[in-house]
Amino acid sequence: MRKGIKVLLGLLIVMSILLSGCIVAPPVNLGQWVLKDYWQHYILSEHYYTYSYSLYPGYNCDNVKIIVNCSTAPSYGFEVWIMTQTQFNNFVNSKVVSVVDHFTLYSGNYTLYPSAMSPGGTYRVVIDNTDYGWVDTNWDGYDDYCRFDASVYFHIN
Repeated sequence: MRKGIKVLLGLLIVMSILLSGCIVAPPVNLGQWVLKDYWQHYILSEHYYTYSYSLYPGYNCDNVKIIVNCSTAPSYGFEVWIMTQTQFNNFVNSKVVSVVDHFTLYSGNYTLYPSAMSPGGTYRVVIDNTDYGWVDTNWDGYDDYCRFDASVYFHIN
């Protein structure tokens, strides 16, 4: 009788260990990266800039990333700015540069995580090869262009 209880108790322990791995839990929502804008095989001449569509990170957006793959860049680099819509309008109308975030890039691959794009705002990504920002071009009669692919993604949870 004792042997039967020990065997039964042992079987119960083994079964509880095996069944503990079979507990059904709801899946964890890891979210997804959603493409919001891109530039493909873009050539940006010296003294020019380009910009994204208006970007609206919603309250379900918990992160933003910008991926830039640059095959050709000026020796002085080029800039990526994050502007609010108001800052962008001021820049377009009067060439006044005010940003919430900025990066200086050279040739190579970059993944940028701008921290200043908060949910509920309206933003523009500006890619700049002018003298308006922090980097000055070296106009020497030669077009120091940059060639790149870039993408803007929102992480939606």
